[in-house]
Amino acid sequence: MKFLKQSLLLVSAGWLSACSTTPPQSGTVDVTIFSINDFHGNLQADQPVPYVATKNNLARPGEKISVPAGGYAFLATKLKERRAAVGSSILVGAGDLIGASPMGSALMKDEPVIEALNRLDLSATAVGNHEFDNGTADLMRKIKGECPTGGCAYANFKGAKFSYLGANIHEAGSDKPWLTPYVIRQVGDVSIGFIGAVTSDVPNLVAGDAVKHLRFEDEATAINRYVPELQKQGVAAIVVLIHEGAIYKGAETDPSYRCEGLQGPIIDISKKLDKAVSLVVSGHSHQGYTCKIDGRLVVQGRSYGSFLTESTLTIDRKTNQVVNAVAVNHLIDQQALQADPAAKQLVDQVAAQTAGLRQRPIVNLSAPLSRNSEAGVFDSALGNIIADSQLHHGQHAGGADVAFMNAGGIRSDLPSGKASGPVAVSYGDLYAVQPFGNNLVRVKLTGANILTLLQLQWLGREVNDPKKLFVSHTLSYSYDPRAGINERIKDVKIKGKPLDLNQQYNVIVNSFIADGGDGFAVLKQAKDKELIGRDLEAFESYVREQGSKLTEVRRDRVKRLPD
Repeated sequence: MKFLKQSLLLVSAGWLSACSTTPPQSGTVDVTIFSINDFHGNLQADQPVPYVATKNNLARPGEKISVPAGGYAFLATKLKERRAAVGSSILVGAGDLIGASPMGSALMKDEPVIEALNRLDLSATAVGNHEFDNGTADLMRKIKGECPTGGCAYANFKGAKFSYLGANIHEAGSDKPWLTPYVIRQVGDVSIGFIGAVTSDVPNLVAGDAVKHLRFEDEATAINRYVPELQKQGVAAIVVLIHEGAIYKGAETDPSYRCEGLQGPIIDISKKLDKAVSLVVSGHSHQGYTCKIDGRLVVQGRSYGSFLTESTLTIDRKTNQVVNAVAVNHLIDQQALQADPAAKQLVDQVAAQTAGLRQRPIVNLSAPLSRNSEAGVFDSALGNIIADSQLHHGQHAGGADVAFMNAGGIRSDLPSGKASGPVAVSYGDLYAVQPFGNNLVRVKLTGANILTLLQLQWLGREVNDPKKLFVSHTLSYSYDPRAGINERIKDVKIKGKPLDLNQQYNVIVNSFIADGGDGFAVLKQAKDKELIGRDLEAFESYVREQGSKLTEVRRDRVKRLPD
């Protein structure tokens, strides 16, 4: 197989992560797997990160505190410190290291982010869904270091020196891997196999055209296929890098590894994996945890570089087997670390090149707008405003009855990191809220289609955890948490009138969910699709026009009926 030959050539050619070697002790050797996930191009991260304290002068263990955390320059310092403290080591990733990035990185097409990861000596990473945001051709361009017409945004861009892995990605109608499934790396004087995979839900998470020629296989099935090949090549350990995860509300490091309350797809995936897999580095859910599932170590390090995960595998030299696995998540606390000078220079360069557009003033508000819902409330202030901005744009571009905004497309509060008080909003703040560059699409839906769309918020979800759609002020409804999904939606009104199941309505949505993203498949069947502009342009125009009135937006469009 071509990819197998490539892996062997890489090993024989010595294209391996440079590591120091520690002598064996009592027949065993320790190797350290450093990992990051969901970095999302956060070269400069300055918003406070809440976490459960384990040891801090200002907090008791177990207490929730917030500190400025993450960012490339501080991550580089911590990684250098930990590399010096351990023996043989390697740095790997679990996807979404680029994509949905802050404005500075995004304006430069994430090219300086790739360079930063090269400088960290990242060896391999699973591909994530956000690496596909601009399509497969753009991802390949970045991997190879090719420049588009007009040149690269970052001077001397050479592409990724690390490997992107995707064992469960195939060309449609073929079993041919689209990305390298695995690599073998020499860590000290032992060889380790790394298999990469991405959530099979990618088609629901990325605009349809971006991945329409690809097929995403069940994660565990694909991973297990390559375990025998790695075993034949004599690897001492097999590590899975996967862009899929779980939800966890406990401490980022659990010394007991029990992780009580852990929920999510990574649990079932891990249980299905071949017993030869010793470590699963996960991502996607932006959670921090160190857990053991059926005895296997499963880890994740939150997001945006706020934590560095350090997993240690103890390998018996005689049997070439992993006999122990432990892990810890290190907080990248900006207050306790000095920024790495060389890394800071790259961060400052990106900031300087993009400052003019990022800092352009938009509006002054009496208070920030949150993307999150208050306790007991379905709506969010920012979600409702974005839906209203899209409705407003649609009404001025040929007509609109209602607009919907998916919660997953709102990436930040406005502005981020500000809890209360007057705020000055810049264009960079708007961009942080909607960084995807989606088009707005007008579609025609019947009332019956709209009812189905609202029901789909709960498809495969717990009643208290729907995949939310925020609605424009022209639509209202109630939902009954006790009823089945097909009977849950009640009293739907558009422009004050009861929903007519047979009437055609003009509906405004972004291009992501128009293609069936986030599981809203009924939109994919909509008629008369028409592009009417860009989401960010509509958002900026509406925010400027409404000004201080934005903080008065009502949050009672969706009402929960008593249990």
